Amino acid sequence: MKTAFELHSLHNDQWLLVKEGPDLRQIEPAAALLIDRKEVDGVRIVRRRDYLDHDFKSHITVRKRLRPGVAETDPLQIANPGRDASWCDKPEDFTGDVQRQVIRGLFARYLDDVRVTPLEVLYYEAAARALDNAGTLVQGALQRLASQQVRGSQQSAVSRMKELMAMVDDGLSRLLAKAKGNPVPPLAPGGLKALSDKLAAGGADPIPGLYRATAAYLAGCKSWMEKLDRLFRLFSPELTVREMRIIDSIAAEIMGSSLALRELVGKEADRIELVLNAINLYVGKLGKLGKVEMDAAASHLPGVITLSELLAQGVLPRTLAELRLGLLRHLHARLPFHGERNIQDELRALVRIQDHLKVTAPTLVNDEEIQEAIALRADKLIQPEAMSDVMALARGTYSKINLILSLVNMAPGRQAKAKLAPYLRSLIVPDDIVWDMGCQNRRMDIIQPLSELSDRIQNAGLPETSKREMLDILDSALFETVRTEIVGNQAMGFADRMLALINTCGGLPEGRARTFASETLTTALRRPEFILNYLERFESATERRDNYFKLCENLAASRLVPPALIPHAAA
Repeated sequence: MKTAFELHSLHNDQWLLVKEGPDLRQIEPAAALLIDRKEVDGVRIVRRRDYLDHDFKSHITVRKRLRPGVAETDPLQIANPGRDASWCDKPEDFTGDVQRQVIRGLFARYLDDVRVTPLEVLYYEAAARALDNAGTLVQGALQRLASQQVRGSQQSAVSRMKELMAMVDDGLSRLLAKAKGNPVPPLAPGGLKALSDKLAAGGADPIPGLYRATAAYLAGCKSWMEKLDRLFRLFSPELTVREMRIIDSIAAEIMGSSLALRELVGKEADRIELVLNAINLYVGKLGKLGKVEMDAAASHLPGVITLSELLAQGVLPRTLAELRLGLLRHLHARLPFHGERNIQDELRALVRIQDHLKVTAPTLVNDEEIQEAIALRADKLIQPEAMSDVMALARGTYSKINLILSLVNMAPGRQAKAKLAPYLRSLIVPDDIVWDMGCQNRRMDIIQPLSELSDRIQNAGLPETSKREMLDILDSALFETVRTEIVGNQAMGFADRMLALINTCGGLPEGRARTFASETLTTALRRPEFILNYLERFESATERRDNYFKLCENLAASRLVPPALIPHAAA
C-alpha cells in the first residue's frame, strides 16, 4: 500500500484535482494560497491510499475549507481530473471503480430487485443481456449520465449520449461474441483457486474469466444474503491476492446496497440500526448486530460468517472502504435516523453513533471525514423552524433553557454548539427567570438556580464569546441580588445577613458576585463582635458550642473566605 495526498479545488459545485504528492507538507502551502483565489469556492486535502496489489484506491478528506455561504450538493463527490471522473472513451472503461459506482447509482433499484452487482453485468453475458432487455432503463440512465459528464465542457448532452450508446452497444456485442461457443467454466465452493490457475495457464488475463465464472456461479440468488453466503463459500486459505480481488470486489458492491444491510438486521429496522450494524460489520462483529436480531437463518450462513471473519482480519479493503462510504452516505443523507425527524432524537442518534464508534471501531472514530460528517449533520438539524417546534414543547423560560442546554450538551462539534448559542442567549434574561420560578417576592431564592445555570453554561462547550456574554449577564444579576437582597437588606440583622451569605452564596460562580460576597464575609470575620453577637442568641453553653462549630463548618464548606480566617480552622 502507498499513501499520497491530493489537493482539490471547488468550482461551481465541482471538485477538481489540482495537485498530488507523497508528503502532506508539499500540499498544505498550495492549499493556503489556493483558498485566497476569488474563483475558488473551497479547497480540500485528501489522503489517498493505493492498494497496488488490489488495483484499488481509497480516499479520505483530512482538511476542508469552504468560502462563507458555500454548501456542497454532494460532500462525497469525487474530484475530476480535468473532466468528469466517470468519463469513458471505450467499453473497457466501464469496469473502472468510479464508473461502477455510477452504474450502481443509475441502476440501483433494478440491481436490488434482481440481486445483481455492476461487476456481474459487465462480465457475465446473461446479466448484461437481461439489463439491456429491461425496457428503456439503459437509455434513460445514459441520458442522465451524458448530462452529468458534459457539465462545464463544450460538448452537448445529445452528442455525448450517442457516444455512450455506441460504447454500450459495442461492449455488449463483444461480450456476447466472446461468450458464443465459450461456455462458462464450472465453479464450485472452494474451487476459485484451481480455476484461477487454469485460466492463468492459458496466457491471457484471468480476471475477466474469473468474474464471468463467479457471476454465473452466483446467478439465481434470491437475496443478497444468499449471494454473500455463496460468494464467501468460494474462499479458501490458499487464495492469492488475484482471487481475493474477485471476492472482495463483488462483496463491496453487494454491501453498497442498503438493502443488503437491511437483510442483515431486519427490514423494519430504523436507519440508526443500519448504521450501527454497518460499524459492527466493519470490524467483523457480525454476531453483535445491535437491538435488532439477525434473521435466524442468515445468522448461521457459513459464507456470511466467513465474510465477518475476513473483515475482522482487514483483508477485504474494497469491502471495508464501501462500508465506510456507506456510513458517510447515511450521515450525509437527509432522511432521519428514526421514523420522524426530531432534533432531540436525531442528536441522540448522533451521540449513540459516536459512542458506538469509540467502543467498537476506534479507527473510524478518528476518521476526519466521518467526524466532519457527524458535525455537519448536527449543524443541519438546527434550523429555525425545527427549533421553534422543539421549544414549543417546553413551558416557561427556565424549561426552555434546560431544553436548549440539553441540546448543546448532545450536539457533536463546535459548529453545532455555536449555532445553538443564540437560542440560549435569547433566554438568558434574569427577570424572566425570576418570574418564571416564582421568586419575585423572595429574590434571594434565585441565587442557587442562577449559580447552577452559570456552571452549566461554563461547561457546555459553547463558543467563548457567547459563553462570556451569558455568564456576565448572570453574574451581574447575582451581584445585584446579593448586594440588595442580602447585604443591603436592612430588615435583617447584621449576623443574619452574614449567615445568609454563608448559606446561599457558596455555590456562586467566579465573578463579581462571588468576590463581593467573599469580601463582605472577610470583613465581618475580622470584626470579633460578629461571632460573639451571633452566639449570644443561644441560651446554654452547649448550644453555643454546637452552633459555633456548625458555623465554622458552614464557612469552610462555602469556600468564600480563606481558611485562616475561620476560627475553628485556625485553631
